[in-house]
Amino acid sequence: MQLERAVIEIAGGCNYTCGMCPQSTGRGKDFTKKMSVSHFAQLLDEIVDKYGSPQINLEGSGEPTINRDLPLYIRECTKRNLKSFMYTNGARFKGKLMTDSIDAGLSFVRFSCIGYNRETYKKWMSRNNFDLLIKNAIATQQYIQQTESNCTVSSYHLILDNANIEYEIEQYRRNFIEQVESVAYIWKMHNWSGNIQPIYLRDTSDRRTCGRPFAPEITIRAGGLDGKYGAVTPCCQTMGPPHEAESVLGHTSVNTIEEIFTGEKYEQLRKAHRQQDFDSVSYCKDCDFLYEDPEVLVWSNDTSATTNHMLGTNFNLEDYK
Repeated sequence: MQLERAVIEIAGGCNYTCGMCPQSTGRGKDFTKKMSVSHFAQLLDEIVDKYGSPQINLEGSGEPTINRDLPLYIRECTKRNLKSFMYTNGARFKGKLMTDSIDAGLSFVRFSCIGYNRETYKKWMSRNNFDLLIKNAIATQQYIQQTESNCTVSSYHLILDNANIEYEIEQYRRNFIEQVESVAYIWKMHNWSGNIQPIYLRDTSDRRTCGRPFAPEITIRAGGLDGKYGAVTPCCQTMGPPHEAESVLGHTSVNTIEEIFTGEKYEQLRKAHRQQDFDSVSYCKDCDFLYEDPEVLVWSNDTSATTNHMLGTNFNLEDYK
């Protein structure tokens, strides 16, 4: 089995309550834990031994910067010649935490900025931190240049009003992207496997597999069920009740990754996707990733960006649909 990306969540909680995210209504104490450095290192050793050198994402669906030991996790990746990617709201990614993370060998940092000015940012991200985020992102760019790090600064944005896409693109570019000089991606919203009702509805006439159950990646949560931890889920989209608990396919605190990948629950999920029996999977049946929307990625200054490509990897979900 191939593995090109391992999304290993080092902290399940978040310091934000964004309007488009299930964290805003409470993820549940079972999933808002922190992963220990020792279990993280154990997972990396298993991955390197079995699957080579996939990219490691440190966030899953929680905010990695609330884990004060963030640089230690990055260093564990660097020691094993693994690229470390991090998606963050960026409010805490400053000062010593930022410099130590870059020095530890962070490969890629993506700042989430939902809202193209102070007012829309505060409405959607629940904090008056628009200027702080820009300041932190610029400081990160400057430190990368100063230290000649190979880390890339990226940014993630969402369209808030489908009737004003061109205006919002222009505002994001002028107010954030061009100031930070980030590799940027602007998307339409998604519905977190049905946990959130989006303001845009996809065309539901033709569902097909999203490709995730067959793709060369794994998602490992910090927390888990019944006192276990390292819960494996099909993807990041099942975050929050009730779907997150329903989507757990195994726990790395109990089983190896190989045992979970080849286990009964994972195989049942793959069978349902092969047969397009999505209604039998509670956490898949309402997910808008099952619907084709070629315009979901509305703008990027990354010329290689596509809707089905996972950042930093060589695989495309289209090949698994």
